[in-house]
Amino acid sequence: MRKISLIVMALALVGMACACPNLAGIQSTLDVVQQTVVTGMTELPKTVESVATSIGTIKAAMTQPAAAGKGTIRGKLTYPSEVLVAQRIVAFDTVTMTKIAEVSTVQGQNSYELSVPEGDYFVVAYTLDGKLSGGYSQAVPCGLSADCTDHSLIAVHVDSGAVVENIDPQDWYAPADAFPPMP
Repeated sequence: MRKISLIVMALALVGMACACPNLAGIQSTLDVVQQTVVTGMTELPKTVESVATSIGTIKAAMTQPAAAGKGTIRGKLTYPSEVLVAQRIVAFDTVTMTKIAEVSTVQGQNSYELSVPEGDYFVVAYTLDGKLSGGYSQAVPCGLSADCTDHSLIAVHVDSGAVVENIDPQDWYAPADAFPPMP
């Protein structure tokens, strides 16, 4: 936008030069126009470089797995039906059982990601109405078979800057009230 302003100003100065009654005035005005255009053109590469650097910095920040002091929990989602329903996934502090982070998915979405501060978490998925829940419990690594009777939640430790994968809240078979109610 600034470059367009410089060009418009240069054209205005040329127009003023044409109105000058003597040649010396025209030459002086043309010198000013030339200096304005040259200054604008020499600043252009600096401006382009500055913008490119800023864009690169923004892109780098966007691709970082987590902000400083935070980590990421990722996992796969399931639901005991032919349709993978929309879900709300919540990370609870293991000591206070307070909600620390949550994310909602859309129908058919089979994965999630939560950004959390460094700490220990329980992860539970809920149907959006909160009536059913599936947790990342001992039954998940056991294979979710009928022989897997331990439905206690597994504490997930997250370090600052770390990405913890395969935290799959897929135990939809736990007894009622095995997991905290949806906050």
